[in-house]
Order: sequence, then structure tokens, then C-alpha cells
Amino acid sequence: MILLESIGIAFSQLWANKIRSTLTLLGMLIGVGSVVGIVSISEGMRRMVYEEFGKLGGANFIYVVPREWVNRDGRWVRLAHFEPLTMEDVELVKLASDRIDVILPLLPMSADVRVGKSSYKAQIEGTIPAYAKAYDWKVEQGRFLLDTDISANRRVAVIGQKVVEEVFGSRLAVGREMKIQGQRYDVIGVMAERKIFGQDWGDRVLLPVTTTQKRLLGVKRIAGLFLYTKSPDDAPTVQPLVLQELRQRHGREAEYEIQSGKGILDQVEKTIMVMKMVTGGIAGISLLVGGIGIMNIMLVSVTERTREIGIRKALGARPLTLLAQFIVEAVVLSLFGGALGVGLGVSLGLGISAAIEHFAEFPFPSVVSSSSVVLALAISTAIGLFFGIFPAARAARLDPVEALSFE
Repeated sequence: MILLESIGIAFSQLWANKIRSTLTLLGMLIGVGSVVGIVSISEGMRRMVYEEFGKLGGANFIYVVPREWVNRDGRWVRLAHFEPLTMEDVELVKLASDRIDVILPLLPMSADVRVGKSSYKAQIEGTIPAYAKAYDWKVEQGRFLLDTDISANRRVAVIGQKVVEEVFGSRLAVGREMKIQGQRYDVIGVMAERKIFGQDWGDRVLLPVTTTQKRLLGVKRIAGLFLYTKSPDDAPTVQPLVLQELRQRHGREAEYEIQSGKGILDQVEKTIMVMKMVTGGIAGISLLVGGIGIMNIMLVSVTERTREIGIRKALGARPLTLLAQFIVEAVVLSLFGGALGVGLGVSLGLGISAAIEHFAEFPFPSVVSSSSVVLALAISTAIGLFFGIFPAARAARLDPVEALSFE
């Protein structure tokens, strides 16, 4: 009952001093709103990176590229021993571990694609049938590449939606011919529309890797390897085994750049954590200012209500009761500001999320978790307690005779 009465008195004091209370609440509102907004944007960024990265294989992939140049003492030096990777390395690396699920050759290039008078600068990728499975990229029309296309070096192509729009227009693409570097290719499939990190994959033309090597580039090499492990936990153990197999074939001096999806995601986690700490520190200053504002208004309130305190003590009010009264008022003030701040933070997160999705053209969710809301309200309550104790203690220590004689 006493607690409810104290809360009622606290709200009546807020209402009696509307302008002063509003200005005091602004500090807490901005501070808590900043914390909630920062957490929601950070979690949204984290979820977006994981979801978009998951389309590339997430933490399951390993990327291997041979190095021809290395940086030594600030200078780029060409390695004396350099051997490019070939399709034989694809078969060799498969034997490195039974935890490898899929392995793809990397052989990208760009070239003009022509159909009649229409042309488009497309991204060409020489690949194998496992490509569609690895990237979980569906064929919308026709079919994907087959093993027989690879072994027979067939001039067949699977194209993206952007290529269809640019060179075929509204016409059906499957079953028609197009030219790449003057050579005729049959379109056997069209991939579904896809964007990753805002980049449209519709500009891709997927060819058999052997056809790309022999008919377009005239080489036996491939640019690198893309491996997918059976689970994210397998990547750290598979990496050294892959390097061991490659160095046994190409020599101990061979240098390779190797990255794993797990390593990249770990780095993303660290970056987001640093961002949270820096921006959270800035938001913390706003909370500190809000707390000082609460202490200031409570000290003013104690001064203004000195005679009231004297009368209550003369009537038998205990110091503990007065202490609790002013602490409750400080907590109500901070908690009310915190609740408004949560609303501001949610709105801030949703607004930034909508702006990023509009201008960057890729999904960016604003994630407001219940834990972040509870944390923000707990912080605002703690600030009310911390900055309310001194004014409350001052009120509880007032001598009733001096308080009654206060003008």
C-alpha cells in the first residue's frame, strides 16, 4: 500500500512540474533510445550478414587460391615457384577428407554476350553440375549442366535473369542460341532471380568448366577452389588437410590464400562487437547525462518540499519511509523515461532499417529482442536508484525543526 501511495505521489509531482519533468525525461529518453536502437541495428546487421552469407554456404565453405605474388617487407615479390591449380586438383582435394561435401573449380571471366544486335557484358563462370547444389540456386526454366556436358566440352549455357532481359527481352531463352566471343552456345537453362548483399546474380552465364578452359581461354588452369564441408565444425580440420594435399602435389614452396566462411563470420562478429562497444559508449554518455538530470531534479524537489518533509517527520514519518518515497520518485522518473526511450529506439531501428532497404536494395531487418528491452529498462531503473539515493538520503536526514522553519 505504501509503495502504491509513493508511486502515486511520484506521478503527481511529475504532473505538477510538467516542463521540468519533460526536460529531465529527455536525457533518459535519448540515452535508452540510443541503446535500444544501436542493439536493434547491430543485431539486424548480424542477422543480415548471416542470412546473405548463408546463400554462399555460410560457415561451411573454404576458399583456396594459389598465390603468384607475396608481400615481403612492403614489396610485392613474384614467387619463383608457382603452379596454377587444374581440374586434377579438384579430384585430388576430394580425397583429402571425407568431411568435404562439395568441391567446385573457380574459373571466372567477363565477356560480351550477343543475340542479334543485342549485347551485354556478362560474368562468365566455368563450373560443374555441383554448382547449383552448393549455392542452392534453383533452375527456373530448362535444366542445369550435366556431367556429359563437362566431358564432351559442349557449347551449352545456363544464364541469369538479367542476361535474359538484356539480350532476349520478352522472348523465350531456353533452346535459343547466343554468341560469346563470336562462338555459338545453346541456352539450356535459366536460373531463378537472386541477389546476395544487394548484388544481382542475374548477370551470370554458367558454362561447362572444360568448355571455358579450351574454347574461351585456351588454358588448363583454374583460378581456385571452393569447398563445402558437411558441417561448420569441419572447416578448421579440413583446411590443413587441403593445404597438405596441394603442397604434396605442387611442392612445399607453393603459397596459397585460404579462407573459411567460419573465419570470416568470426571476424564479422568481432567487428559488430567493437561497433556495439563504441556506439554503446556514446549512448552511455547520454544515460549518464540523464542520470545527472534526475539527481538535479530530485535535489530541487527536496529543497522545494522541505516544509512538507518537516511536517511528515513531525507527524511520525520514519527516515526510511522518506528515503523510500524519494527513491521511488527517482525510479518512476527514470523508468518512465526508459519506457519512452524503448519506443524511440524501436522507431529508430525500424527507420534506419527501412532507409537501408530502400537505398541499398537488400533486406536489412531491425531486430528488437525482448532481452534488449529488459536490459534497457533495467539500466534506466538502476540509474534512477543510483542517482536518487543521494537526494533521498538528504531528505531523510533533514531535522524536522529546521525543516519546519525553512522559508
